[in-house]
Amino acid sequence: MKNANRWYRKFTVDMSREEVERVVSGTADPKVYSHTPIAGPYSPPDSDGLVGKTLSFRGEERDFGFRFTGLNEVLFTEKETEEKSCFCNVKTLDNEIYFVNFLVPGFASSRQITLIADMLTGYATVCDAHIGTEYSGIDVDREFFFGRLKGEYAGGEPHSFTEELVGKAITWSYGGKIDSIKHIYNSNIFYTYEYHTPNGAWMAANPADYVKIRDGVYLFSFVEERQGGVQAIFLIYLDRMHDVGCFYGLSGGGDHLVSACLGAKGEMAPSIAIF
Repeated sequence: MKNANRWYRKFTVDMSREEVERVVSGTADPKVYSHTPIAGPYSPPDSDGLVGKTLSFRGEERDFGFRFTGLNEVLFTEKETEEKSCFCNVKTLDNEIYFVNFLVPGFASSRQITLIADMLTGYATVCDAHIGTEYSGIDVDREFFFGRLKGEYAGGEPHSFTEELVGKAITWSYGGKIDSIKHIYNSNIFYTYEYHTPNGAWMAANPADYVKIRDGVYLFSFVEERQGGVQAIFLIYLDRMHDVGCFYGLSGGGDHLVSACLGAKGEMAPSIAIF
């Protein structure tokens, strides 16, 4: 007997660089790209906690500046270049660690900067991402840079890649278009997820990165390789079982750009999948 519960999966999604640039140019309005139907009641509002502040990040030969002039505006610089005005989302769950996300204008295939700034310790992480890799036109490529903010802070441990989430699993509930999805952190460079869909049971493994921000606070990110190529990046608070994050890439089968923040509540789950 054939099991009809599995969703047939054929990984053939891709686009040329020219197609990606055409879609990016046509959906480069924040009113379009900064919203997602996945977002629900667990998504925190934008925070004004950084308005009026200037953060200077240095680390791994990178020098970034962030001057927050409004609730949704940051003036971004790198290596003392001219400031670029960017629409941004600033999220926080504790008013100490901030999740800052924005697209930098002027890049044909788009460029997203995500800053995790710990205003208590002064340590920070920057994820610098863009659409397109050496293997795929649609997949998101990115780099993580670990550094410190200029100024006087309490100190602590620098951010770094970690294996502390490996072996755990969390079922995340968004309360939006997607009710819940299980993330299984079964490798230090991959993860697996399971999802019940109208088309049947879905399960996939994707490349993933894990960064320790503080004890119990982690940055988790993955790229939907061989699928839609979208990147997700989440700041996870294990003690609160709550996260805040962003999806970035070409969504809707590649017909529009998305760089949209959201949040979820979680419950620890078995690191196995049973449909």
